[in-house]
Order: sequence, then C-alpha cells, then structure tokens
Amino acid sequence: MKQKIPFLLFKYSILCSFLIIFSNQLLAQNTEFKLPQLSGRVTDSKTGEPVVGATIFIDYKKSGFITDTSGRFSIYLPKGEYVIKITNVGYNPFRSKVLLKDDTKFDVSLQDVSKTLEEVIVSSQATRRSIQTPSLGVTLLSIKGIKKLPAMMGEVDIIRSLQTLPGVSSVGEGSNGINVRGGNTDQNLIYIDDAPIFNPTHLFGLFSVFASDAIRELELYKGSVPSRFGGRTASVLDIKMTDPSLEKFKLSGGVGFVSNRVMAEIPIIKDKLSIVAAGRVSFNDFWFKLIGPDNMKNTRANFYDVATKVFYRPNKNNTFSLSTYISRDFYQVDSLFSLENVVAKQTQFTYGHVNISGRWSHYFNPKMSLEVVGVLSNYKTKTFAPDSVNRIELYNHINYKNVKANFDYNPNDRHKLNFGVSGINYQISPGRLNEDVQSRIATVLLPNEQSLELGVYVDDEYKASDKLTIQAGLRYAQFLNLGPTTARKYLEGVPRSTSSQISEETISSGSIEKAYGGFEPRIAVKYSLGENSTMKLGYNRMQQFIQILSNNTTPLPTARWKTADEYIKPQVSDFVSLGIFKNYKDNIWEVSAEGYYRKTQNVLDYISGANLQLNKTIETQVIAGQGKAYGLELMLTKKKGEVSGWLSYTYARSLQQVRGDFPELQQISDGNWYASNYDKPHSLNLMLNIQPTIHHSFSFTFAYNTGRPFSSPSGFFQLNNQKYPVYETRNNDRVPDYHRLDFSWTITNPSLKEKRWEGSWTFTVYNLYGRANAYSVFFKPYRGGLRPYQLSVFANPLVSLTYNFKFL
Repeated sequence: MKQKIPFLLFKYSILCSFLIIFSNQLLAQNTEFKLPQLSGRVTDSKTGEPVVGATIFIDYKKSGFITDTSGRFSIYLPKGEYVIKITNVGYNPFRSKVLLKDDTKFDVSLQDVSKTLEEVIVSSQATRRSIQTPSLGVTLLSIKGIKKLPAMMGEVDIIRSLQTLPGVSSVGEGSNGINVRGGNTDQNLIYIDDAPIFNPTHLFGLFSVFASDAIRELELYKGSVPSRFGGRTASVLDIKMTDPSLEKFKLSGGVGFVSNRVMAEIPIIKDKLSIVAAGRVSFNDFWFKLIGPDNMKNTRANFYDVATKVFYRPNKNNTFSLSTYISRDFYQVDSLFSLENVVAKQTQFTYGHVNISGRWSHYFNPKMSLEVVGVLSNYKTKTFAPDSVNRIELYNHINYKNVKANFDYNPNDRHKLNFGVSGINYQISPGRLNEDVQSRIATVLLPNEQSLELGVYVDDEYKASDKLTIQAGLRYAQFLNLGPTTARKYLEGVPRSTSSQISEETISSGSIEKAYGGFEPRIAVKYSLGENSTMKLGYNRMQQFIQILSNNTTPLPTARWKTADEYIKPQVSDFVSLGIFKNYKDNIWEVSAEGYYRKTQNVLDYISGANLQLNKTIETQVIAGQGKAYGLELMLTKKKGEVSGWLSYTYARSLQQVRGDFPELQQISDGNWYASNYDKPHSLNLMLNIQPTIHHSFSFTFAYNTGRPFSSPSGFFQLNNQKYPVYETRNNDRVPDYHRLDFSWTITNPSLKEKRWEGSWTFTVYNLYGRANAYSVFFKPYRGGLRPYQLSVFANPLVSLTYNFKFL
C-alpha cells in the first residue's frame, strides 16, 4: 500500500496539470463553450426609476431571475431564440422574443397600470363621476372600448354594445332599439349632435345606424337625467360626433363582410377651420344570391349613412359647428307585408334620417358660457309593393325643428348652475296610402299632426360640505297639440269605438286642440363614505308627449308615431334610485350597486285585433294603463391592465296593468299586473379584454338573460274546419333562456410599426358555440291541437374578418 500512494499522487498531479493547460487553451481560443449573457435594466416607463424585484420568465417558465436594487438583471443562456416575460406588481407584463447569439443588452420599460388608458367601454371620466358627482345611472362610454368588443359580422355596433351594460337590454336579436330599466324602445331620447334619432337601427334591427368612426363619445343617462333633457321617460343617449383635427389631415376606415367605411379629417385653415366626413355603405345582395335558400334569392338588403361636421374657431371665445347626419335603408323581400287584407307578393321598405344641427358656443369669462343650437330633422319611411293591380305606396314622416339656448354659470367653487330654454315643433304625417296611385287598394290619407313642446329648466349642483353634494333641478314642460285637425266626440259611459262616435269638429290651423304641461322636479344627493366610496340617492319626474303605437314585440321602422291629444295622454314617470360606489387601487377597480323603482302613468296597450297602421280613429284601438319597473344592478369593473373588463348582474322586473276607462269591458288579463314584452328578471354580462402585447388583443363577451314573455294560448276553437287559438291572459309564458359567447382577435400593425399608416385585422366569431336562441314562439294547428314553433335569428356561429386602417 505504501508503494501505491506516491504513484496515485503522481497520476493526480499529471491529470490536474493537463486540465489546467487544456482550460487555458480553451479560454485563449474563445471557443463556443462560453454562454452568451443577456443583461439589462427594467425601469418605469413614465418616471425612469428602476423597478426593483421584477421577475424574469424564460419561455414562460419561472427561472428565479429578479432585478436588483438598481433594476438590473443578468442571465447566461445557450444560444437560441427565447420568449422573455417580465412582470411586477402594479405594472403591465412585458413580453418579447429575443434571438441570443452573443452578449445582448436588453433594457425594458414597464407601464404602470394606473397610468394606462382604459380598454373597456366605461371611461375614466365615468369612474370619477361615479365617485365625485351626485348623478346616478350616468355612464360615459368610450368609443375605443366599444371597438374592442366582438362585433357581429365585423360591424362595430353602439346599440349592441350598450346591451352589455347592466339595466340595458332588448327583446331579442334583430330587434329595434334598446330597453332601459324596464322602458319601451320609444321611451329613450337619442341625440347625435343634438339631432334626434327616431329609429337607431339598420336592416330592421340587425345593426346600429351610427358610424362609429365619426363618434367621439356617448353619454347614457338611465337614472339622474339633467333637467336640460325632456320628452322621454326612460333614458337619454347623448352622442357627440368627433371634432375634426385643426392641424393635420387624417384618414381612417375599414373593409368588412357587411359594409365598407371611410372617414377623413381635413384642415382648411390651420387652427381655425376644418371638416370631418365619414361614410359607411353596405352591399349585401350577393350574400342572398350566393348562399341564401331559394325563397330568399330575391331578397335585397342595403344601407348607408353619412356624417359630416364643419368646425370653425375664429377666436378663443367663440366656436361654430355645423353637423349633418344622413341614413338610408332599403330592404326587399317576397311576401312579407299585409295591408287592407291584401298580401303583397313582393315588398320594399325604404326609411332613413336627414339631420342638420348648428351650434354656437360663446365663452364670456371663466364663470359664464353660452350655447345656442338649432336643429332640423326629417325621418321618412316608404312601404312599396310593385304589384300591377294591388299596388301599394305608403308614406310616413316626422319633421322635427328645435331651437334652444343653454347657459353654464359657475359663481364659485360650490355652485354649478345650468339653465336654459328650448322649443320643439313636431309635424307628423302618420300615413298616406296610394296618393295619386292607380290601384285596386283605395287611397287613405290620415291628417297631419302638429304640435309644440316648450321647456324651461334650471340645474344647480351645490357642494354643501366636503362629504355632502346636492344636485337639484326643475323643468317645466308645456305641450300644445295644434290644428288643423279633427276632434271627435264619443258617447259617454261606453268604450270609444266607431259605433260610439257621435260627432266631429274641425280645429283650424294654429288653434290649440289640447294642452298639457307640468313641472318635472329632479334631485340627486351624494354623501361621501370615504375617499373612494360614496352613497347616492336620486329622484326625477319626466313627461313624454310623443310615442310609438305598435302591436309588434319590437316596433318596425314603419311603425306609427303619435303625439298626445284629447284621448291619448302624455306618459308621466316618477323614478327613484339608490346607489353605492367604491373604487380600489387608483381607480383600477370599481364596485357598484344600484337599486331603482319607476312608476309610469298613461302607458298604452292595444285591444285584441287592433288596427294601428291606417286608422283615423286611433284612440279606439288603444287602452291606457300604468307600468312599474324595479331592479338591482351589481357591477364589478377592472378598467386597466393586461386583462380588463367587467362582470355585472341585474335583477329587473317590468310590469303593466291596463284597465282602461271601463274596466269591466276593456281590462287586459282581468285587470291584473302582467309582464311587459321586455321583462327579463335575470341578466348576467361578462366582458373580458386581454392585451398581452401592443400588437395583439383578445376580447370575449358572454351574455345570459331570462327569456322574454309571450302570450301562450289556453285553447282553441274551430270554425269552418279552421282552428284558431284562444288567449285568456297576455304574456303568460316565456321563451327559453338566452345565452351567447362572442370572441374577437385584433392584430395591429404586424409589420408597419413606425409608419404613419396604422392597419389592423379583426377576426370575430359571434355566437361562438352556436346557441339557437329563440326570438319568438308561435303556434300552428297540429293533429287536432296546437303545436309551438320556435324562431331563431342567429342559430349558428357568425365568422367575420375586417381590415381597419388609419393614416395619421
């Protein structure tokens, strides 16, 4: 053993010497065995300060690398391509691909979540308003957020986007308008740059009429409605068009399956005069011919809308603007329309708006400003059946004129006053059938209706203390139904009908047939529970002097508008709401709960078998009653970050009771309360927007609600071998519950990162899992009884691809 130890030591020393010489040789030759170094510094994008403790992930695997006190990191990796992800609490995650060949320096700036822009519909101003002002149920909506939502067939749709908010719904897909907190579609006042929209949808409810490129912002009032607004009992949607750039030319637009659009902002005189023009046009006929069934080969469906705005600022105290909005729909289908007991073989519908509004804004001083607005609006519909014998040409229109002056006065830090006057003139042509037309269908000319709606109002927001703020308003509205018209008299003690009419009296032009008026008090109180939480209480009364008369679940664009008169009284709504709001973490999170109750007088419903289209004695076809709506809205919102969105739940009821002037003869459903067409007790909405990089974003929306009511027959009777259903109560059944999931993926600037041209592709799947949601249920005779059938509007997934562009 003693002889072996020296020999082992000798071998070990030779081996160590060999390794040292070999390693020195490797270092001298700088061979490929040395690993490249990836190093860098992580800083705050706004302040430039180092981000300490940020975690670095390699290929999405947590590897234990973090930044030091100076924000630096250093990692040795084999050569290759890696995905680097860097995260830290309070910042948006950063992701990037890195090709590592040699030592690489990789500096990163993280974006503070609290300083990023919202990617959801509800904007930061709405968040601040929820906490700082007394108003309840007021939402300022972001067009940028709306464009993130999955859109049906690639069409960015304001009306459909509103339905993702709590308290806003519709009777179903393809319906006209929205229902807000238990109100009918005609109980919503919709303005675009102060001009009214009487039908907010294209193609009978499939798409919104608003070209999103031309919209700057939207404000939805579903609770505390300022006193400057009047004439509707449910809500106000105030849409503002974008002001054109005064500095440089801009061009944007998009190409999609349904429509193509373009918008240009053109400065005429730098910093003083510019114009914006936006247009959208659809060409959908080829879809019906290409993929439609045989019974839809002749269907045509097209629309367009054009919006322009001229903006002039001659000096710092005055601005002038002139806005126009034009929309038109054309729809042709085989055998859809029935009139005067004649079913047309082919029917064409044309309808649209022509709106012009001018505004002068004057700045007196830091305390006082003035706005004067003038509006001309025309909404016209035409129904045409080109039959050589039974030709049909039916026209309806509404001419609207409005002048108003509005003052803002802030005498001190505690008071904000708003006051003004307005005057509206309505001229309605409810129906002109076959005027100067040769046809076997007789001419019917309903008399025109003229009226004035006058208003004077004042609002005062008073900050009583650091915790208590009160917003009180008062509006007085006066409505005058004017001649020329015909006033009919009916027998007393019996329901109105053609047989009970006893006389007619002609009201001369300019004379007052009937006058209505009254005060509309409004108040909202805010009490601060803490720095980021408030409790609010509100009440408002509103009157409505014009409404739609329709016995359809959703009014058609050709439905008849009617002003108040001797027998049709204005609706009067009293609304109370209570809400609690709280923000967390620099307004990134918001939690809110709002409860409300509304009672409405003089709500109209129709008698069984009512004829509302061309009836000169329309008061014989409707019955007045009352309505009530109540509910609770819960909402959780995350406004910023890589993942943003909201979750909302609404419990809401909308009920009616109609007894008429003679309950024993006229009442509906035995005089009991029954659900309205838009009563949906439970609604759940989820919206998620995920933006892992600046070039990719993903959005999901999920909607669930209780099925809407419909009238189910209790039996049937037989006459001449024909079976007819018997209905004892109204809206006594419900269609199946509704639910739908949508998805969109937007790719922005995949190759043009530094160019003035910004392009994006949006891939959308509407109704992702192909739910065949029921729009309506109807009954047909089957084997000695009645069999229910279900109609679905979109029973399959709808896939679309849209290209959007901007030239800046």
